[in-house]
Formats: sequence, C-alpha cells, structure tokens
Amino acid sequence: MNPYYYQHAEPRFNLCLKESTSKWQRYTVEFPTACPTQYEENNTARGEYFWPRGTDVSPLVILIHGWGDRSLVPCRFLARALVKKGVACFILYLVFHASRMAEVVKKRLPVLTPEEWFEGYRLSVIEVRQIIDWSRATAEIDQDGVGVVGISLGGFVS
Repeated sequence: MNPYYYQHAEPRFNLCLKESTSKWQRYTVEFPTACPTQYEENNTARGEYFWPRGTDVSPLVILIHGWGDRSLVPCRFLARALVKKGVACFILYLVFHASRMAEVVKKRLPVLTPEEWFEGYRLSVIEVRQIIDWSRATAEIDQDGVGVVGISLGGFVS
C-alpha cells in the first residue's frame, strides 16, 4: 500500500489577501488536510501564496521550509524574488511548524517517536500533492510549470 495515497477531492483552499504591491500579491491560505490526525492543530494546512501581477498564467514553485519557524525566512525571500520574475510561489507550513503543532508534541521536541516522524513526513508529502491538485484546478497556473523546492527538512519532503 502506498503511504502517500489519499482520496482526491475538490480542492477547498481558502485564500485571504494580506499584502499587495505593484508587482505581486500575497495571500494566506488554509485548506483541510486530506489525512486528518489525532491532533486537531494538524488538520488544517496553512501557507502563503504569492501571485505576480500583470500575468495571466504563471509557473508555480512550491517552497517547503526547514525545521523551525525561522526557516520560513529564506522561503519568503526566495518567493519575493521569484514573484518579481513572474513566478507564483506557495509556501507550505509543514506539520512541524509551530502554528500547526499540538502542545503535547511541542513539549517533547525534538524527541518524537519513529511513528510520529513518519506521520509528519507522510502528511507533508500528501499536502504538497494537494497543492499540486489545487494548482491543476487553478486557471492562472501553468500546468506544465509546477516545481517543488525544499530547504533542509523541506528538502527531504520535496
């Protein structure tokens, strides 16, 4: 059985405009994870979506951060550089991000069971696949131009 399989459904992504410049727009994004866990905090995936202004169709880069919330900094830097070049970017907040981690898990970090580590990786890969599914249903995304880039822990996921 493929541990990364999930039941495909109509993508239900909620985008909220947070920042707008003359060259790009930044949205916060939430969507239900396709594989709910025992921890409610994990069951809503979160991220940021950067859209370049002045383009009808754009390639998409999905950026996956490393361990720790500070690892979002290089992803945001890269997203802002790419969006200025006409490339849309989606930064996924991994299940290991503080905004998605249950308090009981935070208290034990970095000591997690092998099952918890695997579940975190599995859920992260599935959420990247959900973003790809969403991009396929989004007319503004070039279907042949979707890529995934990871930094550190995000490199393992990607």
